Amino acid sequence: MKVLKLVGLLLLTTIIFSEEQQSPAFTYAGGWPVNPRIDDIEDPGFDLPCPGPTGCECLSDADCYNQNCRAHPKGNYCVPKVGEVIPRFEAIDQFGESVDLYDFAHQGKMTLIELSAAWCSPCNDIASWLTTNDMKIQENPWWKDRYLPVRDLIENGEVQLINIMFEGKEKKTTATFEDIVSWHKNYPDPHVPILVDEYRTMHSWVKPTGLPCIFLVDENMRLINYTNRGLTDAFLYLTQSKK
Repeated sequence: MKVLKLVGLLLLTTIIFSEEQQSPAFTYAGGWPVNPRIDDIEDPGFDLPCPGPTGCECLSDADCYNQNCRAHPKGNYCVPKVGEVIPRFEAIDQFGESVDLYDFAHQGKMTLIELSAAWCSPCNDIASWLTTNDMKIQENPWWKDRYLPVRDLIENGEVQLINIMFEGKEKKTTATFEDIVSWHKNYPDPHVPILVDEYRTMHSWVKPTGLPCIFLVDENMRLINYTNRGLTDAFLYLTQSKK
């Protein structure tokens, strides 16, 4: 009997210890998820020495580790490829906390990554649509009403959206903490973290050529699609009919 009690005690201790290991050690003020297995993701990193990595200049696919050299208004660059892991990005959110992009991984849901600027009119339209269901967004030539369900997916927590702001209210001015606080005041969506890309780290990796710029990653932070302008691929993917 004593042996059985001892075995039972050991099992209970193991279960409790396991639960403690999986429980987050902290919480975000914004209520963002915390990923207890954050270090399981192999981070490809930013700012790797050129040539070769994503973001480096190239002349042909052979110059890129991922064999994906593409034309850009400022030259040719190695750009992200579907299936690749987005690098680990940490930045300050609208509540003044440092937020880790990889905390949004392993949540059993996809994540929309938006690169934005405070001066960008369509970016404001998207935020207003998400926050208040403002239909001014329909005035944009790229808009399709089949995208309407995306709002419900985000507001219901089925899909995550992360807004990464790299420019402020004037073009070519780096975004500041004050910019994202102001943005949150105008568009207080409790479901959307706004991260300030003050060093243009994510901007340099994505290299957006137009705004809005929204793409989609899976729960392992792998690219489902990639674009450097627009939202068509991401929104079509989320609204495609399931047969």
